[in-house]
Amino acid sequence: MPEIDWTNDELRTFLTALRSGDVFTRGVDADDDYRTCFLAQARRRIVPEIRTRVLAEVGATLDPNGVAAIVLEVLEDNTWGAERTWLMVTADPWGYLTGFVAAEIRKAYRKARHSNADDKALKGIEKASSRQSIEAGGEAGEAA
Repeated sequence: MPEIDWTNDELRTFLTALRSGDVFTRGVDADDDYRTCFLAQARRRIVPEIRTRVLAEVGATLDPNGVAAIVLEVLEDNTWGAERTWLMVTADPWGYLTGFVAAEIRKAYRKARHSNADDKALKGIEKASSRQSIEAGGEAGEAA
């Protein structure tokens, strides 16, 4: 039996349930099946496009299960933010979520790459090697 894609309204219902996971309500935290279903939707509906975008823009390959997990984490981290508000009202929430998560992954990639000690060392070597070389025969001003 083929999997049925969630509608935009079903995604919005999930977002609402995700937000209501407080002490007084069960919310999504108590419903692992709902989370599992969302992860399957994310893997099928938006993960391929996110992987394609990130590969094209920064040259990094991504694990589909890891990307799906990040989609859920991004939603959890933004349950009260402007991104969630836009997801609730946009005509294309799946498309917006795709672009938003792809941008988050690109930022994380760039930050991880720029904080890498090896990259800093290589940049130092490159900077040093691009300086004018010292003339043979010692210090400048010395007679040869």
